[in-house]
Formats: sequence, structure tokens, C-alpha cells
Amino acid sequence: MSPPAPFPSLTVDAVRPLLGVMEAAGLAPAHVLRRAGLPTDLFAGPGNGALRLSDYFRICEQMALLGGDESCHVSLRPLMVGTSELVQARLRGCTTMAEVMEVLANSYNIIHGHRYNQVQRRGPLISYAIDDADFPYAFDPDDAFVILSLECLLVYVHVLLLSLAPGAGPIPLRSVRTRGPAAGRSHLAFLGVPVKASAGLFGLDYDAALEGVGVAPAQSPVLSARTIYGGVADMLDRIGPIAADAPDVIGRVERELARGRLDQAEVASALGMSVASLRRRLAEAGLAFRDLRARYLNSIARAALEDGGSIADIAETLGFSDGRSFARAFRQWNGVAPGDYRRSTD
Repeated sequence: MSPPAPFPSLTVDAVRPLLGVMEAAGLAPAHVLRRAGLPTDLFAGPGNGALRLSDYFRICEQMALLGGDESCHVSLRPLMVGTSELVQARLRGCTTMAEVMEVLANSYNIIHGHRYNQVQRRGPLISYAIDDADFPYAFDPDDAFVILSLECLLVYVHVLLLSLAPGAGPIPLRSVRTRGPAAGRSHLAFLGVPVKASAGLFGLDYDAALEGVGVAPAQSPVLSARTIYGGVADMLDRIGPIAADAPDVIGRVERELARGRLDQAEVASALGMSVASLRRRLAEAGLAFRDLRARYLNSIARAALEDGGSIADIAETLGFSDGRSFARAFRQWNGVAPGDYRRSTD
């Protein structure tokens, strides 16, 4: 039996530059991390600590939504929120993997105004390549964080293709190319193929047979997600799921709440357990699901009020029927009305 694929993860230090990016964009890191379902003190921990690759994409998703730039401020030319929806809509009409690759490359080339993305056919291979020479980065193009961002973009492309495969079966990836050095590429190890370092561009090399494989866009969780970032994060968690016996059940439930799963049955299913098992594990931890959900919703509500959000908008975001229902719940949680809370933080 072959060994299990390495856990898809990064080190906290590798993504630490995100802190500066958030602050430069006027985003409060604690707010972004809270919305991503992560500890607000994530970057205060050891730099060699592991961050799930899926959580990196969730941070990017929240930065895009809160900052209004789907490039997450890595590019000097921002991508307005809605770019994901445009690309997702175009991909839903595809019928083969080759068409997906061509449409994806063409869509981003149109959006960026240059032919950075290419589908290459070389003998027995079909490749998705990204030649980022002359791309208007907000950083030095050779900065380790830029290299990491582009390698994660390759992960995004591969996971998107995986999500479209009939039956979500494997697809014949043969190698990965990167401009980065050979050292420090462990976050690509879960792909299970050779990584060709210092290659001059970024690329995913597949067997040419992939070209004619049919796709199932209607079944792709990536194409049905709120943003492609979030869809890729969910797919990555399927590839490297959290162990069923992980002790931090509270943290795991909070992750699922942050992904928009507010129903107890949905959360239990996502964690691979029955509702009764989830109730029992939470009871052992001293909390009920409804309390965790209220705590999560309250944290989002308080952050949104501190950021100046309107009560009506916050109520809609959190799934309340109207502002009065939200205000009533907020008063129960905090002992004050939403408006009074906001004034107290001004």
C-alpha cells in the first residue's frame, strides 16, 4: 500500500507577508482571520507552525471580499470583486478538460490585459503555464511570497480541474514547474509529482490524454462556491481532511461555521460524524452547537458594527429575517442594542 499523500500545508512564516498586505489595504488582520474561521492570534504563534493550504485560500477569500480586490493586493492592478463569478460562469459551459484550460487561460488574460496564461501542447503533454514576466506585481517578482502566491495559483488550477473530473477521480498530472528554488516547496508535495524548480515560469504538465476528458461543471463545488478561493479551499479539505478523532472539536465546528454551514446536520456531515456524535463531543467539551453558532455570529456582528456596517446589511449577511430580529439577538448576546454597541466603539 502506498503511503498517504502529505498533508497540504504551509508554514505560518511563509504567509506572514499577508499581514503587511492586509494592513496596507486598510484591513484589520483579526477581522480577516475571524471571518476565515481562524484564530485571531494565528500570526503570533511559532513561525514554523503549520497552516492548512485550504486556510490560506480562506484568508485570500476574505481579503478579496473585505478589500474589494480579488488579486488580494498582490497586483498593482486590482481585480474587482465579481471576477470569480465571471470566470465561473464561463467555465460552466465547458465540455472537455482542454476547453476548461483554454477558457480559464483566456478569461484571466482578458481580465489582466495580457497573455500571461497559456495552454501548451508539447508531444505527450498538455500544460497550463503561467509566464509572469512583466506582470505588475506590488512586490519584487522574485520575492518568496510572490513565488508562493503563484505556486498556490497552480494549486488552484489543479484543484479546479479535479473538481470537474467525472466522479472526482484522479487526473494525470506528471510534473509541476516553478520559478522558485528547489528548497522550500513542501506545500506542493501533496500533488505527488516531481517539482521542476527554477523553470523560468509556472506550469502544470498533464498527459495529453487529459485533453479529451469530459467534465461535469454542474457537479463542481468550486464552480458553485461563493468565490473560487472558497471552492478550492473546500476541495483541498476533501484531499487532506481533518482527522475524525482530532481533539479540538470546537475549533473544527467554528471552521465549518465560517464556511457558511450554520445547520448542525450540515456541520456534522462535513466533519464525518452523526448529529448525535457531534452533540456528544461538544457536550464533552462543555458547549452546545447553538452556543457555538451564537458565539460565531456574534463575533461577526461585532466586527461588522465596529467597521461601520449597517444593521440591515449585517442582519442579511448573518441570515436574520430582518433588522429587528438581529437587534433582538444581539441584545441577548451582549446586553446592549447594536446601535449602542457601535457608538461605544467609536
